[in-house]
Amino acid sequence: MKGLLLKDFYMTIKYGKTLFLVVLVFWAISCFDDGGSFFLVYPMILAGVLPMSLISLDEREKWVQYSGTLPYTRAQLVSSKYIIGLLLGVGAFILSMATTAGRMWMNGYFSLLEFGTIASLLLVLGLLPPTILLPFVFKFGAEKGRIMFYVVIGLATAIGTLLAGFGFQMQMQTNEFAILFVMCTVAVLLYLGSWCLSVAFYKKREL
Repeated sequence: MKGLLLKDFYMTIKYGKTLFLVVLVFWAISCFDDGGSFFLVYPMILAGVLPMSLISLDEREKWVQYSGTLPYTRAQLVSSKYIIGLLLGVGAFILSMATTAGRMWMNGYFSLLEFGTIASLLLVLGLLPPTILLPFVFKFGAEKGRIMFYVVIGLATAIGTLLAGFGFQMQMQTNEFAILFVMCTVAVLLYLGSWCLSVAFYKKREL
């Protein structure tokens, strides 16, 4: 498993330079733009769809067939993509939330409820793309899953834009922390369910 993660990490570094540049630009904008909530969301979306790009590269380079000669199970091959996606997502999440906290302090206030709301929404939006996309990709392949890819990106971007328009201004009561907790829990459970579903699909797929 360590070898698979290193392979995906090196591929991300080699082929993802443009995406990293986009993330840095959006992060820089979000540092100075009080209404730049969308610029916090978009890096999370990019991190969520990057595993699909890695799968597409694997198929293009015939890694899918070559991996069959190596001592890796199909469950491990699937898991490496979910894990690398999580690692990238955690990095983007930390950047976004550090920016949010810093901007709140600079503005002279810190609202735990608002901070928790933003964190919850970023978590859900970060987990949504891979949760929906990866089972399709592992069942049908990257090329056939590309249509679903564009649909999910369009939906996620639309949601992010809508949230940016509202500026994440949600009138919530203290007891609604429970709602945020439930929302995050459901997102995590769906992600784990997607992981298991992808493993089941990939084990049955003819390569």
